Amino acid sequence: MLRFTLVLCLLLSGYFGYGQNNIALGAWRVHVPYHQGKAVADAGDKVYVATERGLFYYDKEFNTTETVSKVDGLREQQISTVAYDTDTKTLVVAYANTNLDLIRNGKIININDIFRKAVPGEKRINHINIHNKQAYISTTFGVVVLDLVKLEIRDTYSNLGPTGELVNVRASAVLRDSIYLATNLGVLGAKRQGVNLQDFQNWGSVSGDLPAAGAVSGITAFNDKLYASTGYGLFVLNGTRWGVEPWAANVDVTSANASFHYLTVVANSKVFLLNKNGQIQQLNDPLLTAPKQAAVSSEEGKVWIADGNKGLVLMNLTGTDAAAFAPNGPFSGNSFRVYTHGGNVYVLSGGFSEVYLQNGTWNGFYVFSEGEWQSFNRYIYPGPSFVKGYDIIDAVYNPVTEKLYLASYGNGLIEWEGPEKGKLYNGLNSPLLSTLSFSDKTEYVRVTDLAVDADGNVWVVNRNQFTNSPGLHKLQPDGNWKSYVLPGAADGSNLDQIVIDDYGQKWLSIARRNNKTGGLIVFDETKNALRQLSIGEGAGGLPNADIYALTKDVNGDIWVGTAGGVGVYYNTGIVFSEPRYDARIPIIDRRPLLDGQVVRTIAVDGANRKWMGTDNGLWLFNPDGDKLIKHFTKANSPLPSDKILSVAVEHKSGEVFIATDAGVASYRGEATVTEGEPECAMVYPNPVRASYTGLVGVSGLPNNADIRITDVAGSLVYKTKATGGTVAWDVRDYNGKRVKAGVYLVMSSSDDGQQTCVSKIAVLD
Repeated sequence: MLRFTLVLCLLLSGYFGYGQNNIALGAWRVHVPYHQGKAVADAGDKVYVATERGLFYYDKEFNTTETVSKVDGLREQQISTVAYDTDTKTLVVAYANTNLDLIRNGKIININDIFRKAVPGEKRINHINIHNKQAYISTTFGVVVLDLVKLEIRDTYSNLGPTGELVNVRASAVLRDSIYLATNLGVLGAKRQGVNLQDFQNWGSVSGDLPAAGAVSGITAFNDKLYASTGYGLFVLNGTRWGVEPWAANVDVTSANASFHYLTVVANSKVFLLNKNGQIQQLNDPLLTAPKQAAVSSEEGKVWIADGNKGLVLMNLTGTDAAAFAPNGPFSGNSFRVYTHGGNVYVLSGGFSEVYLQNGTWNGFYVFSEGEWQSFNRYIYPGPSFVKGYDIIDAVYNPVTEKLYLASYGNGLIEWEGPEKGKLYNGLNSPLLSTLSFSDKTEYVRVTDLAVDADGNVWVVNRNQFTNSPGLHKLQPDGNWKSYVLPGAADGSNLDQIVIDDYGQKWLSIARRNNKTGGLIVFDETKNALRQLSIGEGAGGLPNADIYALTKDVNGDIWVGTAGGVGVYYNTGIVFSEPRYDARIPIIDRRPLLDGQVVRTIAVDGANRKWMGTDNGLWLFNPDGDKLIKHFTKANSPLPSDKILSVAVEHKSGEVFIATDAGVASYRGEATVTEGEPECAMVYPNPVRASYTGLVGVSGLPNNADIRITDVAGSLVYKTKATGGTVAWDVRDYNGKRVKAGVYLVMSSSDDGQQTCVSKIAVLD
């Protein structure tokens, strides 16, 4: 026992293992812009903050923030609002798709009645008001009453208009024996007892002399008074007449919430506190840049503010000692493409539509490195020396110049060495063309894709929409440019993506739905050779002419994702010499691979397996594409959306980063790439505790190494082959039984026997 304890101490002291950035094989994490706070709920020992795409809480006792996501059991990521009931100790989380989660005693309870309810038109949750253990949920079709004790829908009040039509209920409030609703028709009211609230005839207008009654955005009961939030100020009901609060007149009231002895009001990006004595106080601090909602902890004398730029801002009631809290995350949930290099992950926030109209996004790009996000854009770095490019959509690292290059779908090409050291190429200092006119040099200079060849040339695809003008350019390491017109096949009006094969040939996709033939162009500038590949036998054999994805795999083959499936071009060296050069269509379950689906992205991992993104989730196939290994969707994984825009593999860890139309997630895959000669493998988790039921990952092995796992006496426990530079072990022997506690040796060897490694795994009782 003493010997085992000594070995275990050596293991825990850092003899081998992963850093804090690593997650277990098969584990997920979501990457949320937690600083974009929108709603706040004080839950006693915790304060919950809802952001556009996530949820986190601040632990008052430990002064820490913790995230809550689909990884933890939430049904969705895109949140509408949150509210907390102190009586039942329940947090109500409302999602953008009208699903509901209740968090109580560490458990998550899903209530999907509203989500499943079929209603005409838009369906959205606007507000949650909790009264007497009932959650009054305001929606675009009425009010749904959720019993927080019985965990069931008690009532639904819909069709409340004057003639029984649907009304958009923006908020609700209960005051004495009545319930009031802020709707698109103004303020409606009804008695709560002795009447049928499902009958529209029992509801009446309480709008009175409110200006523009339909503009009432909220309703709140505080200090035995009723307050209405509008774009013209905060109004209070006195008898049958509404009067504006002088301190909140002619302002746009974003939110008004009653909490303990205060009414917190956010108006014109300012926070006001109204106490029960009618005293007003405005909170001022540089941290309050975009307040959305506030709550007061009366016992603690604290104000908690959800801020759109800072996440959660904490202040005293006097407006002093302000501090901001938010878990680390990217600047925004906007994501269009993902690129990885050197252990870093780059998420590009820009984009364009299906018909190539730019989004106009200035959110820049975000870099994930060593477990932390850092973002770069004009908001974070407003200085004049920062290169300001909107719709950043692609990135590529040039190992020759040791610089990062960024594609802007609007401003041109950015040569990036840091926020204060960058160079912008546009029509003023390069041959890049604008889509507006030949005379415009700086606006609408659209770069759609980038690639770097073996000589350090940066190839730039410039979509300028001028026929017979160059759409392909080359920035050489010496700073000089060369431009190419591809006559008879493709020009600046219809190029999109680029991949360079092992022979230096440029594979270019033709813009979707902009050319009758569509498909691909293969171009070799040294031979001045060009070939077009499209649909049809003998003409290229693609399953569809609309191209969404191009990638080169480990073997040098070109994989093409189209609007109707996948095609593969093998032996690219014969593309110009072979009279018939058609794509091979992988067959799986007797059907073409992803037949009829839009394949938006294809990524290759360290084992040459193919990760593919469609509008129906994320798919993993074997190297040949004829066997499905995994299929992830919103329903069976923490993916925030089924519409996958881009996928990239960080080869050192094997983590797969996925950009969706609702944000970014990542999954720790089993395949890595080991660069150079490995020193020794890394094991995670280590030690393996008795409660752990997942896979143990051993990474940093010789690529595709033979693996043998033995006990310390040398008895063979398990034998396998590495997936790239990683092996996954389920802590079981050949008979499927979990191994006994002890130390196990992982012995690996490359095919030629030149690279060997011995690692240790401690398994605990």
